[in-house]
Amino acid sequence: MDPALSALITGLVAGLGVGTAATALVQHMLKQKEATRESQRRDLEARYRVVILLMYAAVDFENNRASFRINRPDLTTKKLVLEELQAEWINMTLFASSEALKSLQAFIAQPTRPMLFQAALAMRADLGRGGVVLEKAAT
Repeated sequence: MDPALSALITGLVAGLGVGTAATALVQHMLKQKEATRESQRRDLEARYRVVILLMYAAVDFENNRASFRINRPDLTTKKLVLEELQAEWINMTLFASSEALKSLQAFIAQPTRPMLFQAALAMRADLGRGGVVLEKAAT
């Protein structure tokens, strides 16, 4: 076989091998990064679910008292629930968006259903779920 042709074939085989290995490495790294991102999103969603349950209790402590007696016996008053939300707010500075932090802080200052809804929407946006359009129910 011609030495030039042999060198060309060897170069192509070597090039394809390196390219395939590089492609496989890049794909592996991208999959690993995506798995990490998905794990973080699941953790974030779990934390936000806890925060929303605490917010429900702050809005209507009396109707949530029984649940808290079973799951969180340390939270015996609305004031303690709001203090727990303040601690959650501080923890959220590690991962939440500015909008989610602002909306939870506003809720802590004024724990009402509309403020709960605004905070939930900000948390939803953090989870990459986009906005929500709701129609008013007929009364």
